[in-house]
Amino acid sequence: MTETTLRCCICGEPANPKNILAGRAYCDQHFAMVNKPHLGFWRAGVLQIVLMGVFSVVVAIIADNLPQLDQTALIVVGLFLAIVPSVWWLTYFYREDQLEPEPKTKIALVFFLALLLTYTVGLPLSDNVFHYQQWSGINRTTSLLAHILIVGFTFMAITYFAVRAIVYATEEFDERMDGVVYGTTAGLGVATLLNFNHVLGNQGVALGPGVIHVVTTALAQASFGGLLGYFMAQAKFQHKPIWWVPAGLTVTAVLNGLFIWLINEVSATGLTVDPWRSLIAGLLIALATFGVLIALMRRANLSELATGAAS
Repeated sequence: MTETTLRCCICGEPANPKNILAGRAYCDQHFAMVNKPHLGFWRAGVLQIVLMGVFSVVVAIIADNLPQLDQTALIVVGLFLAIVPSVWWLTYFYREDQLEPEPKTKIALVFFLALLLTYTVGLPLSDNVFHYQQWSGINRTTSLLAHILIVGFTFMAITYFAVRAIVYATEEFDERMDGVVYGTTAGLGVATLLNFNHVLGNQGVALGPGVIHVVTTALAQASFGGLLGYFMAQAKFQHKPIWWVPAGLTVTAVLNGLFIWLINEVSATGLTVDPWRSLIAGLLIALATFGVLIALMRRANLSELATGAAS
């Protein structure tokens, strides 16, 4: 009787008996990928966040010295600015993954599915079904709960579904870092549509506050999407309990809703929102989230390597 051959949980090829992590077997190639460091990715990601902040400041300063644009020009420029953060991040992913053309297709599919779902499900659900903007302003508690339970959960659920439907069960999702990358991409798809809706809904936006709004939205959705992607990756590559992913969705939805509420409510000065406070808050939240992800990924790698060595 032939002994059963261990198979890699990623590609199905014969696995090395020494490459067992959390009860899962890996071939040598995918064992190395699951545990490889990504310091270059994290450094570049932090640099991306800082550069988006600098971009916002530069555009805001230039806008203060330009003549007033008409409404059509404000809409066109606003739509252009709405896609800049997403193009920036997607170009970054493209350059980071030059040797593997297939993931670029997956990245594009995740991005556009999240964008489409935000348009067809997210906005109609929050604005036309719950009408939360019409009643959430009764008091701050009601407003906070509305932002968490309606806005936060709706858009994080879309982020989750886009990753789950397109790439989660495929061979391209073959390391924990993929969860961060695809989660961030889905978050950017949500952010892009939200920014389009903001520009068109206001019939154009002033360039200074406008660029700060779109960058802040992109930073928030991308950061929390990356965090949700981490929870999804841990569930795939480790034996996590059934409540793990729902817990991750809940955590990110609460953080997302709280962040949007803080931008809209706490950063307000009188009846207006100070865009510079929003930008600073967005940068700090994004950097803090990336810091948490770096720590979580490092801890997970060390834990799995220690477990593998013990086995």
